[in-house]
Amino acid sequence: MAPRSSNTSKKPNKKESSKKKLSSSSQTQPRRNTSKTEPNHHQDHLNLSTTIPLTLQQLLLNVFKTALLTNGHNYLHNREETKKNDNDESGATTADSAEQQQEQQQLDIKSLIQTIKTHLYNRDFDSAFTDANEDLLRAYALRWSSSRALGYAGIFRALLREVVKPVSDHTAAAATTSTNNVVCIGGGAGAEIVALAAAWRDFLDGAELRFSSARDEDQIADAVEAVSLDDGKEEEGSKEAVKQPTSTTTSTTTTTTYPGLSVTAVDIADWSKVVERLSTAIQSPTVTGSKSHPAPLLPSNKDEEKKTPSFSVGFEKLDVLSTGEKELQGLFSRQEAESCSTVLVTLMFTLNELFSTSMAKATGFLLRMTDMLRPGTVLLVVDSPGSYSTLKLGKGGDGEVRERQYPMKFLLDHTLLSVAEGKWERLMSEDSRWWRRDAARLRYDVGEGAGLEDMRFQVHVYRRVGE
Repeated sequence: MAPRSSNTSKKPNKKESSKKKLSSSSQTQPRRNTSKTEPNHHQDHLNLSTTIPLTLQQLLLNVFKTALLTNGHNYLHNREETKKNDNDESGATTADSAEQQQEQQQLDIKSLIQTIKTHLYNRDFDSAFTDANEDLLRAYALRWSSSRALGYAGIFRALLREVVKPVSDHTAAAATTSTNNVVCIGGGAGAEIVALAAAWRDFLDGAELRFSSARDEDQIADAVEAVSLDDGKEEEGSKEAVKQPTSTTTSTTTTTTYPGLSVTAVDIADWSKVVERLSTAIQSPTVTGSKSHPAPLLPSNKDEEKKTPSFSVGFEKLDVLSTGEKELQGLFSRQEAESCSTVLVTLMFTLNELFSTSMAKATGFLLRMTDMLRPGTVLLVVDSPGSYSTLKLGKGGDGEVRERQYPMKFLLDHTLLSVAEGKWERLMSEDSRWWRRDAARLRYDVGEGAGLEDMRFQVHVYRRVGE
């Protein structure tokens, strides 16, 4: 979503003034139905202090550059054609001509970003997003989504280990068709999509190492167990030491796996072309990679040689504050796909905007979502530190409109832990946290005014519990 000021907001709905749950007497902390020690336990478990490797971060940035900078339908192939021309024996003339042609095919980033900033300064969000053309949306994603994706990757790295579980031996065959779904509210600009792809790559790489290590440990343990302490059975025990580990290792290798991962980006603006470009580049080998993290970022689902769990991306143009029950239900629980279950819902720099648009509707959305999510589903909220939303309380005796500001964190806790008491537990909460890029080693040359930035944010994680 757009970077907006945390203390300026759209006018909330008039119905909010009668909302008794947010009266002046309700500014105390919402009730908790979990113990005080529980959040600290989970917070230690969700380690956000580490992120994905630097070479994988660079590959993430290269996906943005390849997908969004170049115009036309052949944006994935222009890099290879330019490289071929650069190596042509015909000399520098051909290479210079190709370079000039390449520059003409790229977005005018400086001008587009200035236009976006003007719209944001004037709080004209319709012109910046809802009514924006594809070039403007691509420029926004190149400028802001790339930096945010770097910051998000470490968060998703920790959460994937929480929500994605290996399939047990007796259901391993079903893993090839089952999918874990992540719903990203306000995720049309692509930061969540590419960050999840990078975190998924890191997760699968780590899983392969973990399985390999576990296989070696099982092999050693089985060999030791097979050795008989009885001298009379020494020969028989030796044979078992050779045979048994092989069977166990084969079983571990063929049956331990993970379901696929699907990402559904939801946004009020039409980001479909941007999402399509990014999802294509994620699975394209033409993106520049490295020896330790070669392209593609993730293999294509059509690549039969790759046996890794699938990764897919979808986009829904939807206003979650006003959409009908059936449409909202379809986001979180796809009845036509029993093998697909939502395990994670994200609101990244989005929730405070929803509260600012209409506190009543945003609260209603959170409560409707609560009723639709299965126990075990994790909710991730990331936003600007110190975000506030303003609630109008009606006119006072002097005729002036009275207003009260509420911290976004308070509104979130009040809704999930008090109004929906007993349905959520808080896994972690931090009011302010920094993600800082490696400015010396990361390269991202996409045009003037589109450099990378560090990210300061607040983060809150909840898990749906059974009633």
